Amino acid sequence: MRGHRPVRQIGPSAGDDAMRILKAAIAAIVIIGAAVLGLTMADRLLAPEPAQAARGGGGAGGGGPVPVETVAVEPARFVDSVRAVGTARARSAVDLMPEAGGRITRIAFQPGDRVERDQVLLELDDRAEQADLMAAEATLAEADAALERQEQLNRSGSVSDAAFQTARAAQLRAQADRDRARLALDDRRLRAPFAGVVGLTDLVEGQMLDPGTPIATLDDLSVIEVDFAVPETLLPRLSQGQPVALRSSAWPGRDFQARITRVDTRVDAATRSIALRAEMPNDDGALAGGMFLQVELVLDERDRPAVPESALSVEGDTHRVLVVRGDEAQWAEIRIGQQLDGRVEVLEGVEIGTQIIVSNLHRVQPGTPVAPSPRADRTAEAPRPEADG
Repeated sequence: MRGHRPVRQIGPSAGDDAMRILKAAIAAIVIIGAAVLGLTMADRLLAPEPAQAARGGGGAGGGGPVPVETVAVEPARFVDSVRAVGTARARSAVDLMPEAGGRITRIAFQPGDRVERDQVLLELDDRAEQADLMAAEATLAEADAALERQEQLNRSGSVSDAAFQTARAAQLRAQADRDRARLALDDRRLRAPFAGVVGLTDLVEGQMLDPGTPIATLDDLSVIEVDFAVPETLLPRLSQGQPVALRSSAWPGRDFQARITRVDTRVDAATRSIALRAEMPNDDGALAGGMFLQVELVLDERDRPAVPESALSVEGDTHRVLVVRGDEAQWAEIRIGQQLDGRVEVLEGVEIGTQIIVSNLHRVQPGTPVAPSPRADRTAEAPRPEADG
């Protein structure tokens, strides 16, 4: 008897297929529900609050004008300048050196003294020179007497003209010897060539000194000169009398005012720069020769309209500010120049007195009704220190 062999199923059964379809349907329902819930929450979050809409109004369809603070366009001083480094020097400065040598008999100054022109600073032993001068004067006296006798004889015709000329030549030689002796005696004294301040010295009286030995420095510090250089491209904008501001690390917070007195006639071929020299009065002696100075050369000064830098909107090469026109905010395109202390120079686009919006800029667009009010002076709101007592 032939038996029946059981049939083996290959692949999923009908029950498995139904289960998978059910799971897919449930997953789709969950996803769709989550999306709907997310959109609802987003609409609620992005919708403006009724109180805010009632207060702010912003835009053409708002409920009221936007309160904004404004600043009037005012003129401000703008300066074109270039910075450099310079070295200070006295208007006149020399190393004091005697023309003769010998033993020092008198030192007539103290380091740091202010001396006048031709004032005696140093004396050397001059006994030999005094004797030479006396001998030269005696020789000159003899020559003068001999010439006088020859003049008398010449007038009477008792002597030849040649004898008179010989006596005259002898007198001239005697005068020259006298003058040379006086000069040698004067060289035993060292005098100040100009008024100034004497520097340090190590000399002592009785010391032997060689000719040409530096004994001290002499500086005329009443006027300070400053040498510096600027690029050759600025040559057309340079002229005598231009103002220069000087600063020194020795005097922090202090500005010294000078003016250009010399512009070099040549450009340095190695650095492509041109040398300048400025001068300033130094009545209080604050600056000394050799000091390092920071130099700011003023090329141009001008008064131009200025707007707050914080009110400026930049899009590519376009610069704009929001201004009040009537009761609305409007864009004003401007062309700007320098920036200085939080302000921007306006070359064209707005005029003096134009009201610039400086607050609530994120809520204001062109055409937005605004309620402008002048911005309060922040410095005036700072607390004042109480007076003592």
